[in-house]
Amino acid sequence: MAAVNEGSRTMTESDRTSAAPAWWRERSDGLGIAQSLELTLLHREESPFQVIEIFDHAAFGRILVLDGYVQASQADEFIYHEMALHVPLLGRERRDTSVLIVGGGDGGALREALVHDFVSQVTMVEIDRRVIELSNRYLGVEGDYDDPRVTLVVDNAGDLVRAARSEGRTYDVIVLDLTEPVGPSANLFTEDFCADLAAIVSETGVIVDSDSIFLTRDGGHFLQEVSGGGENLVSVMRRTRLLPHIEVYRTKIPLYPGADFGFFLYGRDGVSLRRPVAAYHGRHYDPEVHQAAFALPRWQRDWLGLESEMAVD
Repeated sequence: MAAVNEGSRTMTESDRTSAAPAWWRERSDGLGIAQSLELTLLHREESPFQVIEIFDHAAFGRILVLDGYVQASQADEFIYHEMALHVPLLGRERRDTSVLIVGGGDGGALREALVHDFVSQVTMVEIDRRVIELSNRYLGVEGDYDDPRVTLVVDNAGDLVRAARSEGRTYDVIVLDLTEPVGPSANLFTEDFCADLAAIVSETGVIVDSDSIFLTRDGGHFLQEVSGGGENLVSVMRRTRLLPHIEVYRTKIPLYPGADFGFFLYGRDGVSLRRPVAAYHGRHYDPEVHQAAFALPRWQRDWLGLESEMAVD
């Protein structure tokens, strides 16, 4: 039987219906490198927006894959979600805080936002309800959609952000928990979307963006630029200076391409978020990890132009 041509996938149709593990390869989009995992397929469907797959791995547990890219695994999802939420929430004094999560269908960002009592409202906009439903069924990440602070919007994030701008709504922390720009997220990697986002950040607020980082002989590269064939949001923000203050921190996420993962904070008032104001301890995050995450290796500082271009108070 012919192999299914799905990204860089090498499974056959018979593999997909078998209970036995089979080797699966993540798409590479011309990068020339891809991780391979021995996986058992639990569920596959094509929603109106993307191909959704749930796999099981003997060591890493359940894995969510969207359009050929790993999004979350039970083994390490907490690293990304804790670092994405607790650094911006605890990097300065906050009260009566509003959070907007763009994407985040696996529920992990929502779970971490709700940890803090000072978070008074969380709006989550996810375009694909099936990602939420299947993540709840298979991953057990435990984002609490029934919490009274939560408003779940199943819609295009661009529409919600434009509406918020026209209505004068603002948010204190905006987390961009997006897929690579190859599916429904592709229309968000634009200057217009960034301009709308910048308009709905409160005066003391921050946008949290992130991307996998690769180092080659030519220097650093972002996965979003490679996979999408254009700019990522870091590039747009640096070029437009829509929000003038940019800080960068990093972590390691084993099952993300390249493992080296960068977070980018965009704000307007120039206050650094390097030092936590509360001693919260998660599974990965704690005050020491918070501060250490801002210590970038020399090659990344040079590549990103931190000393000369970005604000690093």
